[in-house]
Amino acid sequence: MENVSEEKGNRTGAILLILASMAMISMFVEIMIVPALPTMAQDFPTQVDWLPWVLSIYMLVGAVATPLVGKLGDIHGKKRVLIVVMSLYVVALLGSGFSLEISDALLGERNIFVLLFFRAMQGMGMGMFTLAFGIVRDTFPKERIPVAIGMISAMFSVGVSIGLVGGGYITSVARWTDAFHVIVPFFVVLTVAAAYLIHDPRYTRKGSLDVPGAATLGIGVVALLLALTEGDRWGWGSGAILGLFAASLVALVVFVLIERRTKDPIVRPSLLANRGILGGNIVALFVGLTMFMVYQTVPFFLETPTAAGGYFGLTDTFTVGLYMFPSAIAQLFFGPYGGKMSKRIGPSNVLAIGMAIMTAGFISLVFLNSDFWQLTASMVIFGSGVSLCMVSMINVVVEAAPQSEFGVASGMNTLFRIVGGSIGPVLAAVILTANSFQYQVAPTVFVELYKVDGYIQAWWVGFALALVGLAAAIVLRPKPQAFEEKAAVRASSENE
Repeated sequence: MENVSEEKGNRTGAILLILASMAMISMFVEIMIVPALPTMAQDFPTQVDWLPWVLSIYMLVGAVATPLVGKLGDIHGKKRVLIVVMSLYVVALLGSGFSLEISDALLGERNIFVLLFFRAMQGMGMGMFTLAFGIVRDTFPKERIPVAIGMISAMFSVGVSIGLVGGGYITSVARWTDAFHVIVPFFVVLTVAAAYLIHDPRYTRKGSLDVPGAATLGIGVVALLLALTEGDRWGWGSGAILGLFAASLVALVVFVLIERRTKDPIVRPSLLANRGILGGNIVALFVGLTMFMVYQTVPFFLETPTAAGGYFGLTDTFTVGLYMFPSAIAQLFFGPYGGKMSKRIGPSNVLAIGMAIMTAGFISLVFLNSDFWQLTASMVIFGSGVSLCMVSMINVVVEAAPQSEFGVASGMNTLFRIVGGSIGPVLAAVILTANSFQYQVAPTVFVELYKVDGYIQAWWVGFALALVGLAAAIVLRPKPQAFEEKAAVRASSENE
């Protein structure tokens, strides 16, 4: 009996190592390209307007793919679907790494849409996390599930921490495409290890894919982002832009109607009648939106030449990563601390505190941004708020949701955060583009840069949006007794 228990412990330990490594490496991949965004712009000088989509399209496809991948895991087995998704992710990494060569070979010129295609394919990899949490629930002893999920979640912060500096270093000594190549061998090893070491109990259930819901959601968000991206060039009052906004609104209304009538929906509208779930999801939307506004703006702000009005004039991505590193360190520290705070004062209170700190972070960015120590203070404040929000918002939803709806409720929260993350970079780019100017770097060479006032405006908009998220976190908190009753039930079951 002891040998069986030890064998099971070793197996779950191997599974946890694989899933936690997967979370860390995938987050490293997504953050490592943030310091390299200005460098990417040099490879696509005529398509700079589409650069925010390098971040947005990953999040957008992830928003659509995550619930579908999770449902496929329920129907066909989580391990089987996980291996397929991980394999697609490897192909997407290779494609992103060779995107310049592929576009040169197929189109005869550099084209950002080749990179965006493979970044969209990477977005399908976001479904890995839903499958990972499901595998933990299916294979781990009940008492170890919260710890295992907590460790996997903590790896996101670790990935952010090493991604900003590690990715910055790779892209400073090599091309930005090489950052993708470096990751491929590690992810191939993880995929093989998952195939051989993850135990699949083959818990499956009948169900259907909400393809109409996913399609209308995708159309609605894509139309909105396309309107924001092309509004300045096509004209905000043009028929094309107004048509895109109208198409986005119609698609999202149809999405809601579909979700109300679908048996297995991506979003269950009836759950939003619960104040805690509604508040947690609204805050998740604004956390994703504001977080990626910062990721989109700070690298360009740091690389603005001093001769063009910038304060730093950084020229390599490694140094950019170092300047952003304090935010990652703050996330790494406050993640575990936020978990402890949630146990003491409740996750809804921690969420409100985190949103308040993020709001203060934008004020700090507006007024403290002209030297290393000022920017460090601002990034620490902002990163601390992000970490507290990320730790607590899913727990707010879980605490507020009926036990039978935990899966749908947590999936909705992830969806809202991802949709916000897809909008954030494009919204920031719209504001910066309105404050752009041509800067002469050689007698006949000009590059498009952004005025410092543009960054300040973007951060003021971020502040306003964070303030809305803070209001939602305060006003839409679940009643205190709801948290206390669930905590009592949980403690009673643990004692039994």
